[in-house]
Amino acid sequence: MSKLPSNVDEDEDGMDIDSNLQLERSQQIASRTLAAATALAKVLRDAPEWLSDIRRLQPQDVIILLTPVVFPVSQEPTDSSDPFEPLGRYLSRRHAKIRHVPYTKRHGITSTHLGFIKRGHAIILCLAEQPLQLELVDIVLAIRGDKPVVVVCCSPLDTKQALPFPTVIDTAGYSRPALEATAELIFAERSLPTAHSLPDSSNESTVQPKVWPVEDFVEQRDIASVATLWLACLGERFALDQQTLANVLRKPGYSKHYVVRNPSTGETLGFCATYLSYVDREGEKLVASLAILVVHPQTRFRGIGLSLHNHAINSLKRTRGIIRLQLGSTFPRLLYGPPSDDQSSDEWFRRRGWQFDKGAPGQGQVVHDFLLEFKDWHYRPGSSSTTEYRVCTQDDMTKVIDLVERTSALDDRLGWFDQYWTLINGPNVKDIVVAVEEQDIVGTALTYSPGGSQMSNNIPWPCRIGNDVGGVTCVSMFPDKRHIIMSGLINTCVETLRTQGMKRLFLDGVTDHSQFFTNLGFKEWARYRDVWKSV
Repeated sequence: MSKLPSNVDEDEDGMDIDSNLQLERSQQIASRTLAAATALAKVLRDAPEWLSDIRRLQPQDVIILLTPVVFPVSQEPTDSSDPFEPLGRYLSRRHAKIRHVPYTKRHGITSTHLGFIKRGHAIILCLAEQPLQLELVDIVLAIRGDKPVVVVCCSPLDTKQALPFPTVIDTAGYSRPALEATAELIFAERSLPTAHSLPDSSNESTVQPKVWPVEDFVEQRDIASVATLWLACLGERFALDQQTLANVLRKPGYSKHYVVRNPSTGETLGFCATYLSYVDREGEKLVASLAILVVHPQTRFRGIGLSLHNHAINSLKRTRGIIRLQLGSTFPRLLYGPPSDDQSSDEWFRRRGWQFDKGAPGQGQVVHDFLLEFKDWHYRPGSSSTTEYRVCTQDDMTKVIDLVERTSALDDRLGWFDQYWTLINGPNVKDIVVAVEEQDIVGTALTYSPGGSQMSNNIPWPCRIGNDVGGVTCVSMFPDKRHIIMSGLINTCVETLRTQGMKRLFLDGVTDHSQFFTNLGFKEWARYRDVWKSV
């Protein structure tokens, strides 16, 4: 007769109970317990194996538990207990350092929560009430650094609802048994079937999101497939040939681009471009641009875009001196921001903390690109103006730089300063047009023509429209001067480009007074939303 396990009782006579019978009973009880536990909590996804990372934490490491403020399970008006408090206790039995921080539906993740997240070594975020606040997960993932994040969904899931997060646990509500089963599951005290996709859907072809490996963009290897992907996603209006796209992407030291590729074929499934631009002459502050993020139409909703977005944002935030993250780019300019006539991805980006709806700078303010046929130019010079308009010289550059530095900060046009700064002591100072009053520079604009300067590579759209299209960009002046000198400054740009053989003018980045430019003969070429957030 085999010896019983040490935790099996003996009978009153001190004789061993039949081991086979006891083992059978134990197996039956374990089977029923496992089935019940499986119904209470199960892993939907753990692609990066973050649960294993949590189990390997050191005793001194801190786990941050973020839970919603919800009605108690009892639903009794006199019950003021926190339904998630038991989860904190169950976890603390398995790991000593648990910091339980509730959040409210109204305020979500606040600066207090961010402080805890930054100090912690792992994060467990619970969601409970429908509609699920998925944007909270995006915020936590965006600032997590290299910490594991476990999302615990304590609400019945719609079988078609996507939870495109790396590690997700689904529980049968937030009763005490369900929360205890969750703690056991997190610390691997029982073995449960792991569902690597969300609950079964009637659509068998649905591919659930996952975390994809993100690789650095390598021009020689990737440019052809990225150019094909670009056309498939953006269409003819914003079409760029392979060489032009390569020129715009190539900015050594100030750009970093990423791809997700099919592991079998090497085909590019998603692409993300990022840039850095200096804000002022001190060279310590930077604007970081998430310039473009595209995923092939046939492979969307699989987590490719999320993988690229999170990887790019985390990489940018690690760069010293970043004061702003921009969705879109100034220079080099792929798209100024999300196009106004395509809002299909707005909700996706909104859940990741980007604001589109308020019409303010950085939160959806409308930005225009205009195109002017010179034959339609309706300029009427002012009869009493004392302003002189002319081409810039090297002697003007100190005053030009000072004006641009001050007005770009005032108008939230960070990144424009860098375009003027690069022209100092170079041959292309003549591309700058200035407005002068009593020896003071009161307005300035940059002109460029196809192949004439680096600016024609930074803004590819004039060449895309035609070889007779010149450009005007970074128009800078104080607000009280706009109605006085704007038309005269633009007229000097028109005449400058006309002498270079241009017949049309592309004006980008206009955020206000669009009717003013329409009255002068401009027609809208594209419209975007200005979207950014301070860091």
